[in-house]
This record gives sequence, C-alpha cells and structure tokens, in this order.
Amino acid sequence: MIQDLRLHKPTTLQIFSSSIDFVRSFFGWWYGDIPLALFALLRRVFQVFNDTTSFGVILRGYFRPWKNDYNIAGWLVGMVIKTIYLPLSGSLFILILGLFFALLLLQLAVLPVVIGLIIINPFLAA
Repeated sequence: MIQDLRLHKPTTLQIFSSSIDFVRSFFGWWYGDIPLALFALLRRVFQVFNDTTSFGVILRGYFRPWKNDYNIAGWLVGMVIKTIYLPLSGSLFILILGLFFALLLLQLAVLPVVIGLIIINPFLAA
C-alpha cells in the first residue's frame, strides 16, 4: 500500500483546471447555497414568529368574539383588541422581512465590493 503512493508534480494545466473548479464551486456556494440557506432560515423564523404571536390564528378568527363570549361585549372587545394587535404584529412581520432582505442584499453585495476594493487598492500599484 505504501509502495503505491508516489509523489507527483502536477502539470500547469492541472493546477489551472483545479483553480477554475475551485472558483466555480466557490461562486456556486456563495450565490447558490448561502441564499437558499438564508431562505430556509427565513421560513423557520416566520414559523416561530407565527407560533409565538398566533398571527395566523387571530387573523382567521378576526370576526369571532373574544374568548367565545357571544354577547355584544365579547364581539366589541374582540374586534378592538384584534384591530390593535394585528397591525402591531403585522408591522413586526414586515420588519423581519425587511431585515431578511437587507441581510440577503448584504450577503450578495459583499463579495463584489471586496473584489472591487482589492482591484482599486492604491497600495497594490507599483
């Protein structure tokens, strides 16, 4: 087994080909796998948000009385509380969505910015 191991010097074409494969796989990871992972994270955050705030349940039961009290007070209290609660939790939902898209935009823009700053770096000029 050890006798079969031989050190070999790779050719220039092999080095160039492996470098191109590395760059291609890096960009596939950076612009493909990471955004998909961020969308999976967003889905999980929305699921936890919905479970925590019961936004969907309250939205579906908007026209039901508060605590199933079917007199006029139950209907009015339910409408008032739900009318106040739903915009507050909806705005938090929109804030989470905005933060996600800001994070996604930052993730997509950071690599070109770094490469551009390396290219225009005045200290690299001889």
